Amino acid sequence: METKAPKEGGNLTILVLGDESVGKSSLVSTFVSRHFSELVPPIITRVRIPPDAQLANCTSTIIDTQEGDVALSDALSLSNARLGSRGSLASISADSISSWDKKNTDEQILVSSTKRPPAAALLAAGSPFRNVDAIILVYDLDRSETFDRLSSHWLPLIDKCYDGDMPVIIAGNKMDLQSSSAMASASTDNQHITGSRQDIISLLKQFMFVRQCIKCSAKNLLNIDEVFKKAQQAVLYPINPLYDLNTGRLTAACTRALSRIFRIFDKDSDGLLSDAELNAFQQEVWGVTLMERDVSSWKKVVVEHDSFSRMGDEASGESAAKPVLREGKFTLQGFLTIFDVFISQNRLEVPWKVLRSFGHADDLNLVIPSTLSECDDFTNIVVSKWRLSDEEKSFLANLFDRYDSDKDGVLATDETRKVFSVLSNPLPPWSERGKGLFDGCPSLPRIENEGTSPSSSMIGVPFDTALEMSPLPTSTQESSPDSPSMLSASGITISSSPLPSVDVSKDTTPPSGSLGLRPISFLMWMNHWHMLCIVSPSVFRLELYRLGYVCNVTPKDVPGSSACRMQTKQGLPRVVAPGFDIPSLFVRALVIGGKSSGSDSLIRKLHGESNAIDTMLDHPETSCSVSKLLLPKHSSKNDAANVETAVHLIITHVLLNESPNSVTDEQEKLVTLLQEGVYDMAVLVYNSPETFNTVKSFDKAVMNYKMPKIFVSTAPIQESAAIDYCEDNRLEVPCVTDVDQSQLDPTFIEYLIRYVQKPRRNTSKRRKLLWLGGLVTAGITVVIGLTIGRKKNAGNDKGWFKCLLDLVSF
Repeated sequence: METKAPKEGGNLTILVLGDESVGKSSLVSTFVSRHFSELVPPIITRVRIPPDAQLANCTSTIIDTQEGDVALSDALSLSNARLGSRGSLASISADSISSWDKKNTDEQILVSSTKRPPAAALLAAGSPFRNVDAIILVYDLDRSETFDRLSSHWLPLIDKCYDGDMPVIIAGNKMDLQSSSAMASASTDNQHITGSRQDIISLLKQFMFVRQCIKCSAKNLLNIDEVFKKAQQAVLYPINPLYDLNTGRLTAACTRALSRIFRIFDKDSDGLLSDAELNAFQQEVWGVTLMERDVSSWKKVVVEHDSFSRMGDEASGESAAKPVLREGKFTLQGFLTIFDVFISQNRLEVPWKVLRSFGHADDLNLVIPSTLSECDDFTNIVVSKWRLSDEEKSFLANLFDRYDSDKDGVLATDETRKVFSVLSNPLPPWSERGKGLFDGCPSLPRIENEGTSPSSSMIGVPFDTALEMSPLPTSTQESSPDSPSMLSASGITISSSPLPSVDVSKDTTPPSGSLGLRPISFLMWMNHWHMLCIVSPSVFRLELYRLGYVCNVTPKDVPGSSACRMQTKQGLPRVVAPGFDIPSLFVRALVIGGKSSGSDSLIRKLHGESNAIDTMLDHPETSCSVSKLLLPKHSSKNDAANVETAVHLIITHVLLNESPNSVTDEQEKLVTLLQEGVYDMAVLVYNSPETFNTVKSFDKAVMNYKMPKIFVSTAPIQESAAIDYCEDNRLEVPCVTDVDQSQLDPTFIEYLIRYVQKPRRNTSKRRKLLWLGGLVTAGITVVIGLTIGRKKNAGNDKGWFKCLLDLVSF
């Protein structure tokens, strides 16, 4: 039986059990009437307590009982009889078990062959012992036999009937009689009190569903409210999701949730909570400021609690715990210890208040705000939405720097897991975990199989931004860099100067497992996030939110946003991780090709991978790589100095089927992104007349002339049909590069980089020249015509101006 906290404004049911004459009815009567009466009925009917704002506005129903153990014992006997002598559920059918429902409607219990239903479910419909949320178990402090029956009778029965999931509050009633006995014989009573305290501790260890033992007095109204309040809180603030009673530690789910909250307020990403950051947390959750003495007191409490825990760990042979304070600040372990203290004091409302404030449900799963969960990437396509903001870049850079413990610019396997430790599956979204994250997206990120990795180098060349677009290679033969080359049929020629020296280093990760488990450098870390953002901005920002970035949600959607606003107002700290300050250039391309066109091989060569084998895709796939190249500065065209630049190559592969006229929804969406400027260009790949016809048909059917695109032949042969098509559509002549070579033609990579720097420049320039040329020609014609007309009409009344009017009228 799974216990869940009722929702806001719900109803919870509290059952009162115990032996005869222990004061169950007096306890209920005094709590309700605020007055003790010597005469109370043997059993009180259901009592409904009005909603309490401090208890989630839940209505509480209290049920008094008489001989409640009889009904539970009968249900247990019936359950055991139906299970058979071997206790197997395999031979029990669903029809053999009584129907039951929490709302007094009949529903059938589905019996599992692995877990038996609670025995209480076998009770008759309408029984007060069904659908209970908490139990108050009462014993008489003045009768030791009633306490003994707790462990020998009542608690084992409750455990079996409710499957050990029912929270129980033990109430030791008639404390007034115990006080009278103490006055008569102080020494004897002191021994009795000491013994009962030890017995209670033993009881709590034996029956872990018992939440608390409280001594009270119905006659003196002592701790009566506390008994029922703790019963209500046991339902509203369950301990099982927070604390593992077997190990005596916070559960893994609770640790993950609190670690995420710790990240949100660790504004400087140093892995510590300063006094100011702790105060920001206090203000966000409770709206009050911690005094300096309060912070000092908490540090003492946390250190003492941690010392006590370490003693237990050393006694059990476990390793020493992590420090709770460092440099006078709370570590993550210290932050967790704060909540461990509250739980040990049975103040579960405190951790639940924090967790629910930051969007964690009763099962501690993170509830996604509506602004993120209901986001549609294609509702309003804004290019900036498909790019990382400066705040997002800073967050990811700080996250990397924080967990790069040795500051070598590489996240090792264990460090990567620590980054994603706030998730149930601590792996990055570009690993195996990402297979279900991007369902419904127009493309999927490429997930590398275990054992595969990029090669150690990539061909790339620097370029001079002062030059015009570099000529495209029309054959595999090398040409002199000084010789003029034809760009297109327009007749415009340019002269390429010798290129500066090449300094290329591929930023890769060693092949030690799947991509999600390999060490990853800072540049590749950022590159993968850029890739995810162009695959799906909504999924990308969901991942950031799960990692602790709350700046992309509005305050009304989730508490914690105000802390982020204060953080962004002051500015996120800028880290100096290796590669962070390197200038970046992004090449975002759609590579479109038919089957066997060599498009997959081209992509792998662009990524510097040696495995150049075509694969059949049933869905567009996005991949990425990053290289360091020496590129000229952009500040001055006359500045010949080169700077190291990180070239991020993000490619989405669209594999066309045999019938290119039948375009899929994913392909249409990707073309829309190209049209809106999300992608820099389209690369249409072919290697034969058949594959050229495939991409040509796709181009004519889906794309328009405004979209930046180039045609690329992956075979060392130029197709005349391709040249004619490009000339007719005022496109660059097709680029030829041989993917069967060991390395890709450097001129091709250079051209891609130049194309991103100046997309559409040549095409628009040619159109401008043609338009101006046509305008000049028309002007010359008009002038000649006017001159002739003027001569013919010399001496005529019309004059040359009248001829012009006639020409316009015509």
